[in-house]
Formats: sequence, C-alpha cells, structure tokens
Amino acid sequence: MATGTGTPPPGASVDKQKSKIRALFDEIAPRYDLLNRLLSFNIDGLWRRKAVAAIDTRDGGIYLDACCGTGDMTRALLRRKPRDQQWQVIGSDFSLEMLRRGKRRRGAGKNPVIAGDTLQLPFAGSTFDGVVVGFGIRNLEGLENGLKELCRVLRPGGKLVILEFTPMQHRLLRPLFEFYLHRVLPTVGNFISRSKGRAYSYLDQSVREWPDGETLAKRMRSAGFDAVRWQTLKPGNVALHEGIRA
Repeated sequence: MATGTGTPPPGASVDKQKSKIRALFDEIAPRYDLLNRLLSFNIDGLWRRKAVAAIDTRDGGIYLDACCGTGDMTRALLRRKPRDQQWQVIGSDFSLEMLRRGKRRRGAGKNPVIAGDTLQLPFAGSTFDGVVVGFGIRNLEGLENGLKELCRVLRPGGKLVILEFTPMQHRLLRPLFEFYLHRVLPTVGNFISRSKGRAYSYLDQSVREWPDGETLAKRMRSAGFDAVRWQTLKPGNVALHEGIRA
C-alpha cells in the first residue's frame, strides 16, 4: 500500500535497523567465537557459567537460549544436564549464519535451534521453565517489548536470566576500560573479523548506549517480573540479572 512519496510505511525504520544488525552478525559469524575469547581475555566462559548456575534445572524441563548466537550459552546449559533427567534446551536467534556456525561447532549436540526474532518468538505462551539471554538483549529494537515477550513464553514461576554488559563499576578501572572498549575493541574486532560493515564499532556503540543495572532491573519489573535482582561480575563491566515471571 502506498504511503506517500518520501514517507516510509509504519515500522520501516525499525525493520531497516533489524536488517542492518542481522547483516552485521551474519558477517562476523565465522570469527565470532574467536573474538569473544580474545576480546574478553577468555573470561566470557566464567560469566556464562555464572548465568546458567542461576537457572534451576534440578527438576528438568524445557529451557530457551534466546539470542543464542553460536550457542555458547546453550552448551553451558547442556553441561548442567544430569543423565537421568528429561529436559531440553532450544536456541533461537535471528542470524542464520550464527545458527549455522553454532551447529558446526564441536559439542553442539542435537539440540534444536530456531531462526526467530526475540520480539516475536515462535512459541506459545508459558512454554519454558527458564530463559537465558547472553549478550544479546541489548541488540533488540525495543527492550520493553523484548522483555514482555520473554515473560510471555515463560511459565508462571519460571526464571529469566540476563547476562549483559553494564557500565564499569570499578572506579579505578573505568578510564582504562573505556579506552579499551571505545578504541581497542573496535579496532581489533573489525580487523580480525574483516568486517566491512564495521560490526565491532556497532558493538561498542551498543554498549555505550545500554542502561545501567538498576535501570534494566526496573524495566524487568515493568515487563512482569518479580523478585528481580542483579549483581556485577568481575572485573565489573558485566551484570547478571534474574527475575521470576509473576
């Protein structure tokens, strides 16, 4: 339907931004895991273990790794699976190249992955016992809507765990971290990933614009989560948020 010369249809700018971000992640997929280890000084594995430890898997169930990328968080969850329990982990992401890369990785297993937008997840309401999002929620075009969608697919009493960057909490480290984040990380990331779209410059920008831990906690409460709590993880630039669907 025509909307008038020079006037984009409703939602066109959002769709354009989504396509841009998807293209950036598709582009860096081949070297994404390498750069995660390199740019985090290999501490990202510890952060993920902290996140999956917050999910109660003792009674089995079905869990969602939203914005799963190449599946690091999925594999961390699967390593917690006792042999005598019936449970499942499903990964979802809107980048097909990330999903393909993850399925080729050693230890990927046979867990299902689904191409899906976290703002419109292809699951019925109250499907999952737990949801975890690792370093992906800040890429959503609409944080409030994304949190509400994650709340929708959780069963009442199910837990959402978010692992994400946060403003550096350590005052003495803050100048050094900001230099690293704004100068070193984009330069090294764009060079090694060979990103023509300068994907790691976008990642730097997205971290700069991300809200602090308490602001994110308030938005989780507004989206329908109770018992929201959060903590920073060493060295102080990553936060772990937890909330229970009411």
